[in-house]
Amino acid sequence: MTDRIMRRALFAGLLLLGGCGSSQAPDTDAGADGGTPFTANVTCDGATATRKNAYFGDMHVHTLYSVDAYFFNGLNGPREAYRFAKGEPERLPAGETDPYTPGRTIQLDRPLDFAAVTDHSDFLGDWRLLCQADGSLPIGTNPACNLVGDYLRQNITTIVNGDQPAAFTVLTAAFAPVPIVTSIPWQDELNIADEENLPCSFSTFPGYEWTSQKHSQMIHRDVYFTGTNLPADVAHVATPEDLVALATGQQTSSNANDDWRIYDYLEQNCDPAQGCRTMTIPHNSNQSNGAMYLPIDPATGLPQGRDAAPLTLADAELRAKYDRIIEIHQHKGNSECAVGLGPYEDRFDPSCTFELAKNVCRGLASDPPECRQVCSGDPQRDPDFCHLTLAPTFATGVCQTEGHDGTSGPDPKCVAPLDMARNILADGLEIRDVLGVNPMHMGFIGSSDTHNGDPGDIAEQNFPGHGGILDSDPRTQLGYWTCDGKNEDPADPAHCTNRQFLDRARGFNPGGLAGVWAPENTRQAVWDAFQRGETFATSGPRIRIRTLASWTPPPADICDRLSAGDNPVDTGEIAGAVMGGDLPSRPAGAKAPYIVVWAQQDPGDQTPGLPLQKLDLVKGWSDASGARHVKVFDAIARTSATVSRPSQQDCSVQPAGHPERLCTVWHDPQFEANQNAYYYARAFEIPSCRWSTHLCVNAGVQCSALDPANGMFTQASGWQGYEGCCSISGAPGSFKGRNVFATIEERAWASPIWARRP
Repeated sequence: MTDRIMRRALFAGLLLLGGCGSSQAPDTDAGADGGTPFTANVTCDGATATRKNAYFGDMHVHTLYSVDAYFFNGLNGPREAYRFAKGEPERLPAGETDPYTPGRTIQLDRPLDFAAVTDHSDFLGDWRLLCQADGSLPIGTNPACNLVGDYLRQNITTIVNGDQPAAFTVLTAAFAPVPIVTSIPWQDELNIADEENLPCSFSTFPGYEWTSQKHSQMIHRDVYFTGTNLPADVAHVATPEDLVALATGQQTSSNANDDWRIYDYLEQNCDPAQGCRTMTIPHNSNQSNGAMYLPIDPATGLPQGRDAAPLTLADAELRAKYDRIIEIHQHKGNSECAVGLGPYEDRFDPSCTFELAKNVCRGLASDPPECRQVCSGDPQRDPDFCHLTLAPTFATGVCQTEGHDGTSGPDPKCVAPLDMARNILADGLEIRDVLGVNPMHMGFIGSSDTHNGDPGDIAEQNFPGHGGILDSDPRTQLGYWTCDGKNEDPADPAHCTNRQFLDRARGFNPGGLAGVWAPENTRQAVWDAFQRGETFATSGPRIRIRTLASWTPPPADICDRLSAGDNPVDTGEIAGAVMGGDLPSRPAGAKAPYIVVWAQQDPGDQTPGLPLQKLDLVKGWSDASGARHVKVFDAIARTSATVSRPSQQDCSVQPAGHPERLCTVWHDPQFEANQNAYYYARAFEIPSCRWSTHLCVNAGVQCSALDPANGMFTQASGWQGYEGCCSISGAPGSFKGRNVFATIEERAWASPIWARRP
């Protein structure tokens, strides 16, 4: 036995002894038993247990019950949100100049199958109750409400980027000792979710967001419930201790245990024996500044856990029990992977340039080597983030140190490899070797994080924004010139201190959707799919993606059978695993797993999605020495036609020749029996225009018409507020503009399938 294995075995033994008293230890690695048919109690007409359907929903939605959405002049509450998801129209505020008038009408092109309203738990419904006590519209005439609303709107860029100004902490903490203030709106949300739930047609899930944002580090989780006897109130991040910390000159109290605090709260307040079921879904790890998931200490083989001590078995079980899923795509960026943050990869993955909220490619000698492959200095070819330096999409560095309480650095806004899901999963493999539990055994979803109460409003065409009056017109959606002085005019560069262009378009996208494979559309069936990890994420289109794995070759007609809804793992015909599950033990003589990947383009309704371009297979593994690795097997299936960019004139695409379906059987060419591994698949559409490009092309913007004096459009041009359509260079008197033509490859991610070493 090597020193490494002996050290970890002894350490694990001590932890096991210390963890004997933990209760409700989850079957964290439970997957489909090989050769055992999938069973479920079905209640909907035509449903059968072994025939699963793809259902789509949005599990991250804010309404005017959220403090920020309320002061963005949100007009829609939980009931309006659920009904919008069912296909009903909804109204958004007319704009900054008329914030109280319902102006814009929006409607989904087709209903969702499920949704969850997840308003912020701190202040949940508080300001709505206070400011509308006289029946007035949002903010109204209450001076206190006007003061708070103005403060939030003026500091929104800071808050969205993870900062939490001290004044906001004071306001939040002041309400923490009065739980009845949030219990009333919470009961309202529970009742509305029950009333809007339609078994076999539309499933609702009550929940809230646990928004720990202390020290400018996002440690956010959405919390969901189903069943009976649910908690009477929400959990509060802010505590009276926060007020004490501020009074003693600190920014805020510690965030080191905030993830464990929410798990502990759920342990104490949601008892399965009394009919309560719950789960948590972390999101925006990409903006946690290296704080959500901490690196493994080589001395112990474990990351830091509660109270800055090594992660214990009991807490690993807690995380595995509650964090069944991770949200990897939403409107504040993608969290699968990112340029410069792939320490376990054997080569650069070009698909990791997709919708990044942070940018480590700053044109500096210290930039990660991958940046030179992406940012060549050619503005016609490089991604837009190669040239951006300001929030909300801003340049930062790779964290050299990671920790809670703002200790990540040297740049406190740095981004760490463990802010990205594929690296998180890889570390989970190694933790399992030490503790016997993988706390990062998570499936994938996408969602929107909309603050308009409009779940599923994620189309790139005609995207209305997600922030009420904060992104209600082209100027606030795309970006604008700024001055430091409050009364200074950006149109007058000579009298504008520190004049810079705030690029808002590149930091936000319309968000994504959650997909599940379930035998019917009921709360029970959809919830069980989340618990199994039989889920997938999309960047917006309703692409269907499915994977299964086995140690023996699948049937020759497997692709056609999957298209018809027949899965031989579910029926027990072959021993294997569906996505989210674990492969059964490797039988004698088996060499490597067979992975079946199947994907179907969004069939649409009036507006179908685009054909598929390719399938990728991503493998992560830890070897016998404890080293982690990630490898992307590019294009294991692909279109035979030439892939072209959309038209720069009208964003039209040429779908002819590209497939509606891609399916393949992949056999791992590098499998070794001593590896712990995960496998997940990605499906890509052919390229299309990004939402910001649609907005600019639809308006016919010509950036050559920018005024050289100030780099802005004149009123006569008809394009005032569309400056964000342009890449602007030069100085006052010689500004020039070039149209930005940003394209994307919409995609879907299947949840991982896992393989354990013996």
